[in-house]
Amino acid sequence: MNSVPSPPTIPGLTMAGPLGQGGFGTVFLARQDRLRRDVAVKVDNRVLQTDRDRDRFLREARAAARLSGHPHVVNVYDAGVTADGRPYIVMELCTGGSLADVLAQRGPLPVGEVVEMGARLADALAHAHQVGILHRDIKPGNILVNAFGAVKLADFGLAAILDAHAESTVTVGALSPYYAAPEVFAHAAPSASGDIYSLAATLYILASGARPREIPWPAQSLDGLIAALRAPVPPIEHAPPALNAALLNALAADSNQRTPTAAQLRDELDGLRPARPLPRVASSRGKSGRVVAAALTVPVLVAAGFFGRGLVTPVTSNAAPTPTTATTTSEPAVGPPPGMAACDGSAERGFCVKDKCFGGLINLGGVDFKASPLDCAGPHSWQAFSGTWLPAEDMSEDQVNALPEVVKFCSAEVMAARTRPGADTTGWKIDIFPTKVGSPNRTYVFCIARPASAGQPTGSAFSSA
Repeated sequence: MNSVPSPPTIPGLTMAGPLGQGGFGTVFLARQDRLRRDVAVKVDNRVLQTDRDRDRFLREARAAARLSGHPHVVNVYDAGVTADGRPYIVMELCTGGSLADVLAQRGPLPVGEVVEMGARLADALAHAHQVGILHRDIKPGNILVNAFGAVKLADFGLAAILDAHAESTVTVGALSPYYAAPEVFAHAAPSASGDIYSLAATLYILASGARPREIPWPAQSLDGLIAALRAPVPPIEHAPPALNAALLNALAADSNQRTPTAAQLRDELDGLRPARPLPRVASSRGKSGRVVAAALTVPVLVAAGFFGRGLVTPVTSNAAPTPTTATTTSEPAVGPPPGMAACDGSAERGFCVKDKCFGGLINLGGVDFKASPLDCAGPHSWQAFSGTWLPAEDMSEDQVNALPEVVKFCSAEVMAARTRPGADTTGWKIDIFPTKVGSPNRTYVFCIARPASAGQPTGSAFSSA
């Protein structure tokens, strides 16, 4: 098991724990001290030995920064080289995980969602190509979801200016074989056409749950690899013909037969979008209005201890109730929800919760997930101090936040009352975690809190009294 490197010292940043680790670098959570903004910092493992290497890195970082501002590209805020020679990029922090996470949690996505995402991502790719930048590694893991549910192309660390020389070519060993265009296996120079193929392959697997081509990798024989790369791509059974045509044309094995531009792919997908926008993939403000949180089950964001703002509107004791039109469940609430217990003062403080801690939580609108609690003895992000049943299903975020019982139980007063003697939770940020884990027919909510400062606590600050 590879050890995770310690975060470097970077002027102007307070570094926290790692968000994820790849073959070439580690992404750390950090805070920009002056702006008090949470960011992600990607630090490369490799040391830049020469001025030429540093110049090349800064050129690529500036190229990625040129895309900042597009609504579906992860923003780059800064770049530099650490004291020991490792390059780093300071980027927008996307708290919703990646589309690889979404696919793992939900399975194949509805065609309408894939069309909506595809049109937006193809527009971002068309913009990149227009200003002379390639991505070269588009895949679900490199498409992130921000706190507002927008999908964003990330990791332009492999990007290069289109007229770059041989130094910018990528090796076959560094590619993602199931998303790479067939010509890349023949060591062809990176191209816009290769990016189009990779985006289409990504959309194909999001819609179907299957890879467009099963590539034997590492290849056992050249003949087998060639046959796989030339294999026809089957249409997606439940997709409309126009979507299959758009994706299969972009997945042509011969780059000369492939959709010529990302702008054309965008226009083809845009023509399939409904007149009214569909709900975004992962948003706490989605059309369905359901607020559902899930514990991350992949390394990315596991160490996220602070996200800048609550993933749902923080509950305060001054919140005013709003009318609720949700359907009341017919199942009566008998006893405490799973993971809670009745205790003295339950009527005033909600049910008691003992040693219930979670990693970074994400919102995936309209979908329930099984949460995976973390051991409170180890590092974690959130601790539960109270909770209760919700009186109705399909409630919006505002409706849940305004429920009198949620306002009452998820308050600073109750948090202070449940704090263990000797512990200090002053200033902790409070949020809510609706879930159905262990209760498929009825939703309940944990009142959760975390320290306002960076880092992750160990041990529980709350008692069950």
